[in-house]
Amino acid sequence: MKILTIYDGTLQSKTALKYGIGKVKEKGGELIVLQVFQSSLFVDYDAGPRAEEMARAEAKQHEREALNIIAETAQDARVRVVTEEGDPEEETLRVAASERADLILASPRYKDIIKSAPCPVYVIPGTILLPVDNSGRLTADLDYIINEAKATGSKIALLGVVPVHLYGTEEKNELELVRKSTDAEVKKIKSALVAQGIETTETVRYGYPDEEILKAADALAVSLIMLPEGGKTPSELAKAAIILLDEPKSVRLPILFLPAGV
Repeated sequence: MKILTIYDGTLQSKTALKYGIGKVKEKGGELIVLQVFQSSLFVDYDAGPRAEEMARAEAKQHEREALNIIAETAQDARVRVVTEEGDPEEETLRVAASERADLILASPRYKDIIKSAPCPVYVIPGTILLPVDNSGRLTADLDYIINEAKATGSKIALLGVVPVHLYGTEEKNELELVRKSTDAEVKKIKSALVAQGIETTETVRYGYPDEEILKAADALAVSLIMLPEGGKTPSELAKAAIILLDEPKSVRLPILFLPAGV
C-alpha cells in the first residue's frame, strides 16, 4: 500500500503523519510525506519584503520536525519526504496521481480534495462509521476499534443495521427480536467506547446494509468506514463490504477491515 499524507506542521498533520507511519509498519508499503510551500500567498503581500523569507524558514522548521518524527518512530518503515511549491490541494492531487497513491491522509482543512482525489481520502481527525449487527462479533474487535479512534483523534458513529429484506411478512416476531438485539449490541459497544473517552453517537437504520451504510456515511460526513472481514459464514455486514468495494465510483471513502479472528 502506498499512502500519501499532507504535512504542514499543524498538530493534525502530525497526528496523520504518525498514523501513516504506524500503518506502513503494520501492513507494509510506503508513506510519502508531502510538504507544499504556497509562494503565491506572498504576491503583493503587505507584510513587508521579509514575509516570504520568514515563511520559508518556518516551513523548513516544519520539515525538520517531520524528519525528527520519522527518525524517532519509523524504524525500518519506508518513508519518503517530498517538498513542492504551489497550491497545497492541487499539488496533493497531482502527487497522488503521479505516485499512484492508494490512500491520502489529510487534515480537515483539506477535506475538499475528496471530490477530485484519484484514491480514497481519510480525514484525520474525523468521524469513523462503525456498522453494527446483532452477531456480537464486534465485541472481539473493540481493542482494534479503540486504537483506531485514539490514533486518529476521531469520533465514532455507531450504525445499527437491521436487514429487513431477510424477513417476510409472516416473520414480524423474528424481525423484532433482531431489532432489539441489534439495538442492545449498539448500546453495549457505545458504553465500552465512551468508557475509553471516545466521543460516540448511535443510530439504527433498516434496509439493505450497503445502501444504509452509504446513506449514513453521507448524512454524517464520515471519514472512514470500518467493516468486518468475511469468514466461513460471512455476515450481512461483510457482504455489504464486498458490494461497496466493488463500487469504487460511488464510495469515495476508505474502508478499513477489522482483522479476521481478532
